[in-house]
Amino acid sequence: NYIMLDDDYQLPVVVARYLANSRVSAARKRAFLRAEERLPRLLANLAFVARHTAAYAKDPVDTNLVSFPQDADGHWISASWRDSRAGYGGGRFAMDVNAIWVPHALESIGTILDALKRLGLAPVITDEPLATYARDRAALERAVTTWRGAVRHFLVAIAPADAARRVDARVDWLPAQEADFWRDVLRQEPAPTDSVRFLALSLAADGSPIPIVNTDPAMLLLLGPLSLDRTLELVRPIMRRYPWGLFVDGLGPVTSNDAYASRDIWETFRHDAYHSPTVVWGRDVNILLAGLALQAREAAPGTDVAALQDALHRTMSAVEQSGLGHAELWSYRIEGGRLVPTRYGASSDVQLWSLTDLAVQYLRSAAAP
Repeated sequence: NYIMLDDDYQLPVVVARYLANSRVSAARKRAFLRAEERLPRLLANLAFVARHTAAYAKDPVDTNLVSFPQDADGHWISASWRDSRAGYGGGRFAMDVNAIWVPHALESIGTILDALKRLGLAPVITDEPLATYARDRAALERAVTTWRGAVRHFLVAIAPADAARRVDARVDWLPAQEADFWRDVLRQEPAPTDSVRFLALSLAADGSPIPIVNTDPAMLLLLGPLSLDRTLELVRPIMRRYPWGLFVDGLGPVTSNDAYASRDIWETFRHDAYHSPTVVWGRDVNILLAGLALQAREAAPGTDVAALQDALHRTMSAVEQSGLGHAELWSYRIEGGRLVPTRYGASSDVQLWSLTDLAVQYLRSAAAP
């Protein structure tokens, strides 16, 4: 679908980084903003962000989060990058939009307004609440702080025994050959002794988390330096072996894991596999690799980044073994007790984001010990 929400909140982040980049001259920035009516278009975007996030900033309850639109049949349309019908597990409030992009978009409003003032382009703003944010920076900071807390709605913690019960049920539900393969993996992989913790992919219409492990938290690694503990907290569910987490040896991190969710969600992903537990997305792989490399490079002096380097190496190794790392997305089949990487039916080898391989190579070389 082409009614995405995430790009509305990504644009301020990208523009703020451009305007704050000291390597770009002021003259070049002014010329860019004055061309093709870009400044009024940018302000319209900032007004949109401020307006659509105002309800939660004023009253931070889960049902005031940024919502997906609803289809005529009552289905919540997956209006972010996981744009298949099953993409967000039927959720109304996406974690990536609300816990990642919105807080950074609001923070970027301040950066952009300050940059416009320095460039002598400070416009008259009348749209509310953007006008309030322009004249009262404390109000904007309160909104940013409130939205940074939105991540709490997506926190999932499942006790070890309950997690084991859910994973066993999910594996038993699979066709016999697949079930046998994943039971063998479970025998090799120690069960968690602590609660399984991750950020839910989305929230249902009533605000309850839909407990699907997902790769989206890796995006946070790209958006700013994090503590080592926070980085590992975000990465751990991705790097834990499937079916506990997302990582599959010789394949890469699958884009989601619905083992902790309800059976109806398992069925939904079975019939709509595009963003299901059976696929790896090149987009997600590159985000994870770039994020790990950035966090390793920007870690405080003396920080032991061996765990980050290990995650980088494991991910690269698995993807290279798959032989499909060039593809848009790829999958697998179980054959003779082995996992065999396979092309995904509708995938393409020609995608704009495939070019991010070059950025990943650069960042990995810069982060190398």
